[in-house]
Amino acid sequence: MSGRMLAEVEVFGPRSCQVQPHADEEWSVSSVSRSATSGGTGRVVEEFTLKGGDGTPSALQSGDPKADHVFAYDQRHVFQLSRAAGQGCVCERIEAAGCVVQEFSADTESVVVTFLVDDVPTLRDIVDDLQSEGDTVKLRRLLEDTPAETDRPVVLDRAKLTTRQREVLGRAHEMGYFEHPREATAGDVADALDISTSTFTEHLAAAQRKLLDDLLDSC
Repeated sequence: MSGRMLAEVEVFGPRSCQVQPHADEEWSVSSVSRSATSGGTGRVVEEFTLKGGDGTPSALQSGDPKADHVFAYDQRHVFQLSRAAGQGCVCERIEAAGCVVQEFSADTESVVVTFLVDDVPTLRDIVDDLQSEGDTVKLRRLLEDTPAETDRPVVLDRAKLTTRQREVLGRAHEMGYFEHPREATAGDVADALDISTSTFTEHLAAAQRKLLDDLLDSC
């Protein structure tokens, strides 16, 4: 066993990602692959796949000059774009920490990335760094590579959450906010709770930080 951990992190409102803006309400990004161009041009070629809709992706309808439609199959559309390297996007920030992005998906609000990380301090540093790239960062899943007989349960102390924070988390989960693709937006959940969207995201971020502290401290 390597002792490494598999982390799945969601970044809301990524600022430097050039792939995520091509998702729309019906079509989500299901995968991305990247390759540096030859000749030392300092550019990166990315190919991403949109899937999930019955009609035509808005990225195809608009004829976006930044992304070329290169392939289609089984209600999936593959696009290719070229961009400058070193823009500090989510994937590049994770790679800068010595990790390799294994999976990538995105909808209109966020991107979800999966990667292997050596230890908890490195994961903390990555999460802290991603905070500057997105509005909110959420650790969706963390799997530890340990023998079954040595697995330790993770204890999450719900008492650390305020009544309002538990209510916000519960309603968001109930409405499918944490699903990917998301079944409800932040605005939808905020309306159901009769609060503003900014208040909802503040309560959610505070609750997630408390639970994340418990989760990581148990590793």
